[in-house]
Amino acid sequence: MNDREYAYLKKKIMELLKIDIDSYKGQQMRRRLESFVSRQKTDNPYRFSKMLEHDEGALKALKNMLTINVSEFFRDEPQFDHLRSTVLPELLEKRSHLNIWTAGCSNGQEPYSVAMILDDLAPRGSHRILATDIDVEVLKRAESGGPYHPKEVINLTKLQLQKHFTKTEEGYIIVDELRRRVQFREHNLLSDPYQEGYDLVLCRNVMIYFADEAKAKIFERFSQSLKPGGILFLGGTEALLAAENTGFERLAMTFYRKKDAVLGQLVHKKAA
Repeated sequence: MNDREYAYLKKKIMELLKIDIDSYKGQQMRRRLESFVSRQKTDNPYRFSKMLEHDEGALKALKNMLTINVSEFFRDEPQFDHLRSTVLPELLEKRSHLNIWTAGCSNGQEPYSVAMILDDLAPRGSHRILATDIDVEVLKRAESGGPYHPKEVINLTKLQLQKHFTKTEEGYIIVDELRRRVQFREHNLLSDPYQEGYDLVLCRNVMIYFADEAKAKIFERFSQSLKPGGILFLGGTEALLAAENTGFERLAMTFYRKKDAVLGQLVHKKAA
């Protein structure tokens, strides 16, 4: 695929899927697209681009490849242990009802994991958990509560399975009581508006695919979405470099706290 063909394909993807390929890591994304196109009915990028206009199956397969829907319940267990033992209890000391956003939620395992923890820590709290993703198809499955294959619930205890799931022939399905605690919505991190007033934002194993400029913009918008003292929770292989430049301070592992603006001003005046 030469540069002109690649540019045409990127334009077509933006037109049909509203996904800006230039916001992803350049060479990595180009290799993935070249490999994907080479496996299609036609390996000509121009003909493939035209095919996408009327072949819903090809368009869906392309979107699935680009959005990389991989998730697990309690993925990166040590981090979720810290969320359970330290982060959420500290937030609950300040507010009895938490406002939480899990961005790039894929099949729903992450927001349901948070809901399970809150059911243990503060079951009477009317917490709001918003879960978003760019892929409408995975959101349908998440909103339905599954079903999840036995391999997808391998990180759960027997008690969690008994309490929060119903076992069916198709797999494990989240019980209605827990399912109602999570709201699912389509959202594009690169182009859609961000809500504000969150106590906790989770965006895990998503940022690794974005180019540095796109990451910087997203981190800045996460900072605006969080309340002062709110927490940003990233994936196990991700890090917010120069956190202070976007108003964060690192806590532990991949947890970052939004600095209190008033406190920051006082510290600045004292230093001056």
